[in-house]
Amino acid sequence: MQLPKNDDPKTIKDFLSGLVKRSEAITALLISREGICISKVGNVETLNSTALAALVAGMFAATKEVANIVGEEQFSILLQQGEKRHIHISLIGQRSMMIVVFEDYRRIGRVRHEARAISPDLVRLLENRDKSKKEDTDDISVPEFREYALNLIDRIFVVGEEEDASS
Repeated sequence: MQLPKNDDPKTIKDFLSGLVKRSEAITALLISREGICISKVGNVETLNSTALAALVAGMFAATKEVANIVGEEQFSILLQQGEKRHIHISLIGQRSMMIVVFEDYRRIGRVRHEARAISPDLVRLLENRDKSKKEDTDDISVPEFREYALNLIDRIFVVGEEEDASS
């Protein structure tokens, strides 16, 4: 597994920024299927993108198994609807996913349209990045990242359990 080169995220960020602006979303992220955040734009100051990427990757893997049970290879889009905020998740090629967080549910059509519009460009950029890997990329150990992500998830749920116990 390799981290993206420094020049690719800026171009990816341009596409994600355009999506956020046109759809009036809050945040957009591009993550790998392994749960690594490749790029993020929008209101990300209070967002734990590492935890979100790891959890969404796990959720998408589980949803793929659900798709197999009902006779589909996979579902290409997931939508999570909350009271105030919603999440649109779509596959980008074979190895990446785009997460769009937005508030006004009436914007779902716009979010889906904008996500679909930039998807081919993101696939192209990711394929070009993979083809032109350079020596200056940093290797990241998948087992080490997995252990980190699992520990992070444990901490998230332990904090939630402590809050529940104090109620």
